This record gives sequence, structure tokens and C-alpha cells, in this order.
Amino acid sequence: MSNVDPNTKVTAAQTRKNIAAYHALSTMPDYKANNPAHSREAAEAAYQTLIAAERKAIIDRATSAASDDAVVAARRGLQDVILGVKLEAKALYGPSSDQVAALGLKKKSEKARKSKAKVKTTGE
Repeated sequence: MSNVDPNTKVTAAQTRKNIAAYHALSTMPDYKANNPAHSREAAEAAYQTLIAAERKAIIDRATSAASDDAVVAARRGLQDVILGVKLEAKALYGPSSDQVAALGLKKKSEKARKSKAKVKTTGE
């Protein structure tokens, strides 16, 4: 039976204390546990499991960050190419062509024209 409820969150501060206690255990040559779950070997295995899990978490975070960077760079690359495609399409087919519209741009002939506001004059 475990001494810790499976829903208990062990803080970083408590983990540091547990690691210090683990290292202190190595200074007790006469330590012999009655319960094998609390033996020196069990403590060593638990410590090594923690070290491996922390190492994996660090590598996973670094890998995830690198993957995120790759996605951002790929999005930027696609944006660059598509902007160039749109400019080329305007040059090749004209700004009012169906091809330009197919790329998601408004045809020049369909763009709303800006109108000047009429100024009302009073008869003074």
C-alpha cells in the first residue's frame, strides 16, 4: 500500500526535500528496511525513475518548442510564396481577371470606389 494518495500533487519544493533525504540515506550504511518497498534499492529505483522522467520532460519540451518553431517557419514560408503567387497572377492575368478572384483577391473592377463627401453650403 502506498503512503501517498495518487491524487496528491507533490510540489517542486517537496521533491527537492525528498532528493535531499534520498542522498542522506546514502550516509546510513546500516539502514535495513523491514518493508522491501522502503529499501535502499527501492529508493534508488524511484530516484532513477524521477531523473529519467525529468530528462524526458526536458527533451520533450525542447522537441515541442522546435516543432512549434518549424510550424511557424513553414507558415511564414507558405505566406511568402502565396503573396508572390498573387502578385504574379495580377501581372500575368490582369487585376480584374477571374484567376485573381480565384486566389481570393477582389477584382479591381469590383472594388468599391471611394466617394468624396459632399459639402453642404448654406445660402448666406
